[in-house]
Amino acid sequence: MARIALNARLLIPGKLEGIGGYTHEICSRWIAACPEDEFLLLFDRKPHPDFDYGPNAVSRRLLPPARRPVLVDTWFDRAVPRALARWGADVFVSMEGYLSRRTDVPQITVIHDLNFEHHPEWVPERWARHYKARFPVYAALARRVVTVSEYSRQDLCQTYHLPTARTEVIGNAAGDGFRPFSVAEQAEWRAAKLNGQRYWLFVGSLHPRKNIGGLLAAFAAYRENGGVCQLVIAGAGLFDRRGEECEATEGREAEGVVWLGRVSKSHLVGWTAAAEGLLYLPFFEGFGVPIVEAMAAGIPVVASNVTSIPEVCGGAAAALLDPRDALGAARAMLAVEGDAGRRTALAQAGIQRAAMFDWGQSARQMAALVHQVISTAPNDNDRHG
Repeated sequence: MARIALNARLLIPGKLEGIGGYTHEICSRWIAACPEDEFLLLFDRKPHPDFDYGPNAVSRRLLPPARRPVLVDTWFDRAVPRALARWGADVFVSMEGYLSRRTDVPQITVIHDLNFEHHPEWVPERWARHYKARFPVYAALARRVVTVSEYSRQDLCQTYHLPTARTEVIGNAAGDGFRPFSVAEQAEWRAAKLNGQRYWLFVGSLHPRKNIGGLLAAFAAYRENGGVCQLVIAGAGLFDRRGEECEATEGREAEGVVWLGRVSKSHLVGWTAAAEGLLYLPFFEGFGVPIVEAMAAGIPVVASNVTSIPEVCGGAAAALLDPRDALGAARAMLAVEGDAGRRTALAQAGIQRAAMFDWGQSARQMAALVHQVISTAPNDNDRHG
């Protein structure tokens, strides 16, 4: 039996994108599959019943709510060490990069990518400074550093001078429910949601790294060259350099563009499966979950050829191109629409590729890694010298 403490700060109902989604998908499966272990979920707000993962897991709220860099430091460096000591934790696992600098308990961190190191201008200024100051320290403190793609693993090793043996790739996967729709199901969804119109889809937060301007330019070129589909954009708002959430205004009046805002996972399944394809042109990704979800739904993917995206696509994309190549993306979209046989082949290849990513397998990898770290950790007397 092991006593495993988990950072649950980003388990927020209705907002399980990105790291929060990764935390939920892995921890829910991991806890259910390991009834002999005990788990402590540490929140910085009132725990929600959605994250009651079983009789072997308890939740605890620690103060203060960590919404600013100084409070994040306080939470991880004061509240967390006290909770770990009182509970008698064997290990502390954080899915969001942050760790405690003031505990002797062995720690494992998941650093999804290093976009803030390469492009701090894409991150609110105070958070960019904080990440750049803290994350090299956390990487050095961690017994193991987990990330989500081989691209991110190599980036971590090079940027933070980590030995490969201290790193592990535990990837994302498609959420439950993503599957191909029949022609009739696609038509029914489009009729109910978009007056029967066909559409291409983008899914993601509306941040600069997602290249929303390039996405809109590609769609404009597509329409100028005879494309008739709409573009549906599913994602939450921007953050300005001060870290304040704000509405995206760029392209709001563009003809043929539908802005959905944040979409529930159940609705995202339908929006994805009924789409003509996924148009996904970020400048930087540590993984790219919408790609796998689109492939699981059997729709073609036109995507960037940078960072982790070619690795995740694994040869199953309709096209991979420079994220600034608007005309190339437009031509790729039109080529997909104009060849029914190719669409069928892409759907089959995508489904096979998506099947290679599995949340259950990721949970098993995490469980095995944690037990390995516990078994090789020094005992309490060794830790305290």
